Formats: sequence, structure tokens, C-alpha cells
Amino acid sequence: MKEKIKESLRSIIIDLYGSSESIHDEFEISIQDNKENQYGDLASNVALVLAKPLKRNPKEIAEEIKGKFITDKEIVKVDVAGPGFINFFLSKESHGAILRDISIQKDKFGKFESNNKKVLIEYVSSNPTGPLHVGHGRGAVFGSVLSRLLKEAGFQVDEEYYVNDFGRQMNILSVSLWIRYAQIFDKNIKMLNNGYQGDYLIVIAQHLKKLRSDELFDDDDEIKSLLEYENEEAEKHTDEVIDSIKSKLNDEFSYVRDFALREILELIKEDLLEFGVDHNKWFSESSLYESESHDLSKVDQSIDELSSKGFVYEKEGAIWFKSSELGDDKDRVLKRGNGEFTYFASDVAYHLDKYDRGYDRIINIWGSDHHGYLPRVKAAMEASEKNVEKLEVVFIQFANLIRAGKKVTMSTRSGEFITLKELIEEVTSEAARFFYINRKADQHLDFDLDLAKEQSKDNPLYYIQYAHARICSVLRKSKVQEEELTTSELGLLDSNKEIEIQKILKQYPPLIERAALASEPHLICYYLKDLASIFHSYYNTEKFIVEDQKLMNSRLFLLSGVKQVIYNGLTVLGINAPHEM
Repeated sequence: MKEKIKESLRSIIIDLYGSSESIHDEFEISIQDNKENQYGDLASNVALVLAKPLKRNPKEIAEEIKGKFITDKEIVKVDVAGPGFINFFLSKESHGAILRDISIQKDKFGKFESNNKKVLIEYVSSNPTGPLHVGHGRGAVFGSVLSRLLKEAGFQVDEEYYVNDFGRQMNILSVSLWIRYAQIFDKNIKMLNNGYQGDYLIVIAQHLKKLRSDELFDDDDEIKSLLEYENEEAEKHTDEVIDSIKSKLNDEFSYVRDFALREILELIKEDLLEFGVDHNKWFSESSLYESESHDLSKVDQSIDELSSKGFVYEKEGAIWFKSSELGDDKDRVLKRGNGEFTYFASDVAYHLDKYDRGYDRIINIWGSDHHGYLPRVKAAMEASEKNVEKLEVVFIQFANLIRAGKKVTMSTRSGEFITLKELIEEVTSEAARFFYINRKADQHLDFDLDLAKEQSKDNPLYYIQYAHARICSVLRKSKVQEEELTTSELGLLDSNKEIEIQKILKQYPPLIERAALASEPHLICYYLKDLASIFHSYYNTEKFIVEDQKLMNSRLFLLSGVKQVIYNGLTVLGINAPHEM
């Protein structure tokens, strides 16, 4: 209907004001839904937009356009309001056309044809030093739902997990695992003060013992003494501990490291899959340091790239990137004086690799504590003459877990956290997904466990799923096959609530497109809550199984449309639409 009105307006404007390029460069015909019935169903501000190039009063322009507009059985009235808005009143039957569209398209309703654009979404990317906890959940769900949403909007999507398997943190993890393994043979060995303390390493150490028996154990007094240090002294001696254990194990240290990484990644993958998150790509940070052509790693190549553009210099033995010349607050070190590469060097190489893979949109889902990284990464891409507009970063605010009104504190290294697996077991995967996504990404989120488990209208997910189950119940009781409803008389759906429901259903496809382009999947939650709310209100005021067969079929056809759209929306969220509750 909106396209039909646009075409009519375009024809009228050309007829009235000619096809002047100056006019048509100035405006785009926009059709909006009216929220207040007194102003009709749809409206256009085209007269206000034309006022400037035509140098005319917008209300006069609107009246001229209205005079030329031909009404029909679908558009029954055209009116002018306010400073020059053109309002369109639709027939009762035309509202119901959306029900026929939904009936034909079913689970394809709201799904767009392929636009041949490729998107890479990198999300979660938690350090592989322990199981995922509830703090990772929000970014995981956001990335997963956004990926589904983009696919629905016609994009080809790759979902990637960047594995931080390089550097000091992996050495600390390896040492922590070796100590847990050694403690099986000698309980007096202390854990590294700033090592990873969680019980998950005890389980992994037992797996290691099962495979290697006591082959990797070394009852070394020097290591034991180094582990006796506490607090600040312990931090000072961390690298000594790492070096000592590396020295004792030799090549076996790499075996312990790889074993720890493999076991923890397996835990992460299992938890993500149970949570409905399925990355189809896993990118290893350490691969950036493997030699490629001309014996250069991707990190070396990226530094050479920046250097060739004049953005690299040496100072005090270190290699620096001139990021301050491109919007960053200061220059950044790429390689330290001791020869170690920085995390930033990895970031530059990784993002250049993303560009080289030919994506139209590159989306990073980062925690809000990573705000400072964006200017330096964008600076590096700009210096490398990449299209910075392709790179989109969505910052996710941290989510607090609330139990019995109190915040749960967490720390990965100390081992004090609620794992994602435990959260799923407590509130179900679907409830966790909905509550994590049910707010804009940059807004603070308190995840209320008690509310997530509550079966009442106060629980938004329950309220939406209950709407679907209620409709399924009505359709079962009616004993009418949904295929029989396609010939229903749509003009019978003339109450305010029935018209409002049909208007809301029309909003679903443009909502999918808008949410996908803006990377705002929470809009689907808002939409489904609104749709469920108007449905429950309608359900409480009307009867559906009535003697008047025509009226019953028309109302059931409306309910069938609502059911399908709720199903489609929940599917994008990765949530089930139950048939009974």
C-alpha cells in the first residue's frame, strides 16, 4: 500500500510541478503509519519537503496534491492536516490484505531476498582461560540474534570467534594447569598467586593425568619456593615461575598449553551451542604470528604496510604507530623494546585480515570497556587505506546478575563466577537469551533471575509465548483448518483493536530491515511485546468461537496471522514458540 501511494504521489508531483531535476534531487517520498485514527492510517510529509524547492506554502501544495489524488476501494479518503501533512484513510478490507500476505508467505513473512552482501560478525571472543560466565552472555546473545536478523534481512553472514591464544595470559593458564596437575601428586604445592583458580582446571588436570600419568610431574623445590610468594611479591615472580616450569618441561610445556587450550575451547563451544550460539568460524590469534610469504607473519606484514604509508617510527627500541595523527589520543606501541608484540599489533593484523576477506560489513561486538580500542583500530585501518565505513563496532554494556534482589559478584581468575551453563540450567537457555537481548546494547542491564523464572505477564517472554500458545488453543478448539480461513471476509474485522492489530502486523517486515541495518535486535523484543499486549487485550474482550461462521473465520484468520508473526519473531531471537503452556 505504501508503494502504491508513493507511485501515485510521484506521478501527481511530476504532473503538477514538472520533472525538474532540482525538485527531485531535493526530496524522497516518505509514507509513515499514523498512530492516531483521527488522522487516518498513513501520512506523507512530501508537501513540506517540496515547500523549499518550490518556494511555496506547504499547505497549499498539499491541497493541490490532494485534489489530484484518485481514491478507490482501498484508499477511501485523502485529507490535509496541520502545516501540510497528507493523510490517507484505508478501507477495512485493505487492512486485511496483510493477513493474506502472511498466510501465503508463512515463515518467509518478513524475510528478504538475498542482497548479495557479505557480513562478518565477530563476537564473544572471550579469552580461552576458563568457561564462559554470565558476564559473557549478553554479547553472545547479541551477536547470535544480530546474525539471525541480518540473515533474515538478506545478508550472507559469517559468525566468528577470535581465539586469544597468544601471549602471557596463555603462559599463566598453562602454568595454572600444570600446578593443578602437580597437586594431584603433591598437595603442598601452592597455586600461582595470580593464576587461574577455578575448579574447572582441577577437572582438566585430572584429564591430563589420565592421559599422561605422572610423566609431566617434577618435584622441584625451586618452583615450590617461588610459589610461596604472596600478593605484590608473587606478581613480581610470576615470570620466574613461568620460565622455571618452561625450563623443566621443555617441549612438553607446549603440550600442556595446547591441552589446556583445547579442553577450554571445547567447554566454551559446548556452552555456546547449548545457548543457541553457533559460530561457523574460529580464528586463532597465534595464526597471525605464523610465517607466510617471504617468511613474514601477518603481524609483520601489517607493520610493513603501515610503515610503507609513513605511519611507523622507532623510539627507545620500540616500534610505534602514529595513531595520534588519525584521531587517537596518543601514538601506540606495536612492538616493545624487548621484541614482544603488543595486543594492538594483533588487532591491526586481525582487522586487516578481515578486510582482505572481502566483506561488505565488518561488525565487532565489544564490551563497553573496549571503547578506547576503537580510535586506534580505526586509525590503523585508515592508515592502511581501508574503507573505515565498513567497520562497525557495537559496544555492549555489562550485565549484572541479580538473585533475590542482590548483585552477584564475579571474577574469572579467582574462580568466583556463575557460569553460562549454570545460568542456563537455572532459567533455561531461551529465558536467558530473551532477557539478555531485551534492552538496547548500550544500556545498563540487570538480569533478574527471579523474574526470568516467573510465569506471569510481568515476565515479557512468558507473556509473548503465552500469546502464541493461547492462539494455538483457540484454533484447536475451533476445529477449523487454517487453510480454510484464506477466504475469510476481511471487512468484518472492523473494530479498533482488530484494525490496530493488522496495522502492527504490517510493521513487521520494515522492522526487520530497520533493525538489521541499525544493528538493533532488541527492537524485535519490543515489537513482540507490543503485539502480544494488544492480542491479550483483544482476547479478553472478544469471543472467537461463535455461531456466525463468517465472523468466526475472519477472527480466526486474524489470530492465525498474529500467531505466525510471533513465531517468526521468536525464531529470529532463537526462541521456541510453544503450542501449549
